[in-house]
Amino acid sequence: MELRRKIARLVMSSISNRQGDDLAEQYHRLRCEVVELGVGGYIVFGGNVDSTAQLTHELADEADHPLLVASDLERGLGQQLDGGTVFPTQMAVGATGVTDLAFAQGWATAHEALSAGIDLVFSPVADVASEPTNPIIGVRAFGGDPVTVAAMTAAFVRGCQQAGAAATAKHFPGHGDTRLDSHIELPVVGADRATLEEREFVPFRAAIDAGVRAIMTAHVAYPALTGEDVPATLSRAVMTDLLRSDMGFDGVLVTDALVMGAIAERYGCGEAAVMAIEAGIDILLMPPDLEEAVSVVREAVRTGRVTEERIDRSLLRIDALHKWLGDYREADDNHVEFPPEIAGAFGDDELPDDNHRVGLTNGHDAAADRIARRAVTLLRDDASLVPLSVGNLTGKRVVVFTLKDSDRAMNLVWFRSKLEATLPDVQEMVLDERVTTGELARLTELAAAADVAVIAVFDDVVAWKGRSGPSEELLAAARRLIEAAPGAIVLAFTGPEISVELSDAAALICCYDGSEPSQGAAVEALFGESPLTARLPVDIPPLFRAGDGLER
Repeated sequence: MELRRKIARLVMSSISNRQGDDLAEQYHRLRCEVVELGVGGYIVFGGNVDSTAQLTHELADEADHPLLVASDLERGLGQQLDGGTVFPTQMAVGATGVTDLAFAQGWATAHEALSAGIDLVFSPVADVASEPTNPIIGVRAFGGDPVTVAAMTAAFVRGCQQAGAAATAKHFPGHGDTRLDSHIELPVVGADRATLEEREFVPFRAAIDAGVRAIMTAHVAYPALTGEDVPATLSRAVMTDLLRSDMGFDGVLVTDALVMGAIAERYGCGEAAVMAIEAGIDILLMPPDLEEAVSVVREAVRTGRVTEERIDRSLLRIDALHKWLGDYREADDNHVEFPPEIAGAFGDDELPDDNHRVGLTNGHDAAADRIARRAVTLLRDDASLVPLSVGNLTGKRVVVFTLKDSDRAMNLVWFRSKLEATLPDVQEMVLDERVTTGELARLTELAAAADVAVIAVFDDVVAWKGRSGPSEELLAAARRLIEAAPGAIVLAFTGPEISVELSDAAALICCYDGSEPSQGAAVEALFGESPLTARLPVDIPPLFRAGDGLER
């Protein structure tokens, strides 16, 4: 194979079919990348199951080599594609304390991903959530205890790979102890090697022991490992000496996206690509300029900075992954095995009597609902307000204030419909950070006059946002409402660190995310339809330690 095409096979480009994208126009670029440049695969953002499957199959037909198709599926296929199941966040899974639920989510995610032509799942997050103000990890991690995170990570990996897709543990050597978003700038973690061994490395070792096929890097500097502020992605000491030699990982090593600020702003496209390959990387994910990345790496080979044999080693690993995926396809072309680990996660009436292939999301919604119900965590209930009794609310004024940032597209239909079905006379008010002083004054009067005030706060962990949790304006509004209604109950559809900001709430229930299953589970828990048995999977100083949670 010509050297240029060898190098191109180490590059993974992107397919975006989000709102506003012109996929027909984009197809010309994709075809040129596959046919003329010879890229090795794609990461998929947005779209639906059928159109994505059709597009990936068309591109595979055009290619003269197998393509890897990947996607960030931490919350299931529905995180990216319409028609797939949306699961609660990994921290919600961690709050359940049930590793079989992590296995079931991995299995269901892989089963659906393969139906859409995606064979490389960029999940699970193996980071340990040790920093409450982390702006980019938060609820994406299973929790703050390395042993628990390791068990959940390994379970997800086994489930995903038993269903036939390759799992990817991320972000090595760990992104949980950062206060900066690597999409914007380079975080530096000052922990010593002993701390990293006891904390960050534990879940990754568990993933390797579970046979994980791929690992994604962290654009984070660890001076204790490298002696300098170089991103781990570009460090041979981290990627080859530590991960491959010390930990024994010989699977596919893929960078986090090279368009991220921690890399692109410091090193540029071509130099970053060369440094990543020198470090031991196999797949260059989303370089800002694909042709430039290939050309600069090719020049590095010509000048002797990188050997062609080094390129060939990565190709052998990629080929080995394709062979593993192909072996699964041949063995499981007409059947889907349902491992015993998922028996308690899927509905009793959802699994077929035999192992024949069933519908795309058969039973997966039931698994997502089970995770959400078992994850809801009661952190505070000073006056034993929870659960609310529907019978005792007859004739009383119940007001629910829903707070969300204006730039976040939150679908609240499930929360509203479940709420109204349970309590038809409930009064609902929605506000965001643009609320005026006059409007907030009127809302606080409404809160003060209510017999029961519920404050639902929604937020997502989002790349390039640069902060954790809702905006300060929204938090200030929430605090005003809590002050006006001393018996207010807060439903936090976000990470538990919000409890520090809203510490005056009489009752606080953490729901971890605003997914459809979590919205329904929150209302069920609020009105006593499901028990509150979860335990907080992270430390939130100074208020809570991992394992806290009130059980009714």
